[in-house]
Amino acid sequence: MSTDQWNLLAAVCGALLVGGLLLAVRGAVPAPPAAQRPTSQWVMRWRQARESLPDAWARRYRFVMALAGLSAVGAWLYWARPVHGLLAGVGVLGIPWIWNPAGTSQRQIVRLEALAEWMQQLAGVHESGGTLDSAIAASATRAPLTIRPQVQLLAARLRVGCNPVVAYRQFADAFADGAVDNAVMLFLTHAQDHGPGLSRALQSMAHLTEQEAITLRTVDAKRSQVRTGTRWVSIISLVIAAYIVTNPSWGGIYRTAQGQLVLLVLGLLFAAALVGMRRLALSRPAPRLLAPLATPGTAHTPGRGPAGATGRKKGALL
Repeated sequence: MSTDQWNLLAAVCGALLVGGLLLAVRGAVPAPPAAQRPTSQWVMRWRQARESLPDAWARRYRFVMALAGLSAVGAWLYWARPVHGLLAGVGVLGIPWIWNPAGTSQRQIVRLEALAEWMQQLAGVHESGGTLDSAIAASATRAPLTIRPQVQLLAARLRVGCNPVVAYRQFADAFADGAVDNAVMLFLTHAQDHGPGLSRALQSMAHLTEQEAITLRTVDAKRSQVRTGTRWVSIISLVIAAYIVTNPSWGGIYRTAQGQLVLLVLGLLFAAALVGMRRLALSRPAPRLLAPLATPGTAHTPGRGPAGATGRKKGALL
């Protein structure tokens, strides 16, 4: 390697060493408890992006991030150009989304089917004489695997004496899906009025949810061609772009200062095009019918103010 590359490697190693020491000191000193703050929009978008991946990719994404970091450092050292390293790292980070152009549709279908099955379970227990809370507790170990952790958490909150309205709203916020909000509004109405007909309403909603899952599965099958085309267009385009940039005869222009700037702009445009193609094949969840529950730092109480207005307006089902 040249002298510049050795200097760059020494700088990267020094930065990593200093960062490791700072993290060690930060971990050794206990931090004062901070007030709970609302989750930032960037964190929410990152979580949504992670959730759009199939479970196998989502569980192993930490390895993809490690590989992306190694690719970025390796490309930077090999070509001695920072934009080459940046684009290499971003390219590796985006592989799961490129290979799975739209993973949310299947997840939504499975969730809708699980929700319909769970509401049928609740209707059966309630029809035999149990209360809604006892039906939820009985279904905690029998709920479909897709929603079982959230159902078990809901049952635990009700068992320790949590306000049912708050527990139901927290259950809805865990999914942030309009289909789940429909069921939660049914729970909220029954918790306030304790009127008859909950079993019939649960069975009707379960049937409607199952029909929605069937419709979404049909739409998802029609979008499979779009996803396949998006995947292969993206992969072929990335291979061609990587060959042009790394080829000495064609990519030499991108190793100057102006060329690095042009390469960065082209990389951003290419990433924006891939995101646009992904949105064409993406299926978004149903819009929410309940506003998110107020955080501890907010003055609203459930059922009052903006956090509960939608629930009162939409909840007159029983």
